[in-house]
Amino acid sequence: MRVEEFLAKILSKPSSPVEALMDRGAASLGDSYLNFAFSLAQSLEGGRPKGLRLDNRLLAEAVRKAGLRGKLPKRLSRRDIGGAAEALLAYAAAGGLLSTESLVERLRVKDRGKLVEALACLLKEAYRWLENAEG
Repeated sequence: MRVEEFLAKILSKPSSPVEALMDRGAASLGDSYLNFAFSLAQSLEGGRPKGLRLDNRLLAEAVRKAGLRGKLPKRLSRRDIGGAAEALLAYAAAGGLLSTESLVERLRVKDRGKLVEALACLLKEAYRWLENAEG
């Protein structure tokens, strides 16, 4: 069974994209999923195993760049904004929009700016996909 299939068994379809962004359980699972994919991507880039974490500051920047900050409540910590990004990507994987292989390939960048850009693109795609699935 593929990782995405396991995620689909755990995460039921949210009623709206905003619900997906605010799902703390999905954020927790998405945190592990995204860090795993990022570690794989950077291990492939560097040619040796690495266990890494994506910083919430970087994730919050990607959320802003994707134009999704306005979809979230006003007074959220960077941690909560990062969690929203992680939840959204977990739902995208569970729904079949995003494969682990694709995620790893898109995270295979060394430059911080390019990483933020890659994450912002993924987040925009995931949000649009959930919006279309809703309607």
